Amino acid sequence: MSETPVQPSGPTPEQYAARAKRADKSTRGALAAVLCLEAFCVLLVPRAIAQSSVGLGAGKTWTLVGFAIVLIVAGFMLRRPWGIGLGSVLQLPLIAIGLWTSAFFIIAALFIGIWLYVLNLRRELVGTPGDWRILIS
Repeated sequence: MSETPVQPSGPTPEQYAARAKRADKSTRGALAAVLCLEAFCVLLVPRAIAQSSVGLGAGKTWTLVGFAIVLIVAGFMLRRPWGIGLGSVLQLPLIAIGLWTSAFFIIAALFIGIWLYVLNLRRELVGTPGDWRILIS
């Protein structure tokens, strides 16, 4: 008599949990990379403004350097449960930098679009809440 082959069942709950954990780590790493790239672009703002006739004072320069450092530190803090919320809040001052140089509005919009795309991807892969809670969880 021939035996019927056993059909493989779907992934076990443990496998789903392991996949979600890997996806969570991967998306947090992508978000950290976005924050570090934002910091790099913020550090290029003084160079762009120096080419204009308006110039950039010492206070604004140190503010930009300090904000770049905060972005890098926030990239490391994405391991914490509140790290994504911190990174989402830091997207607002990124747009405010556009007041000093209008071209940075476009760059900030691109980075915020990437940030939201990765958060949406994380929501689909990991199963985090939707709506506005996507920005903090």
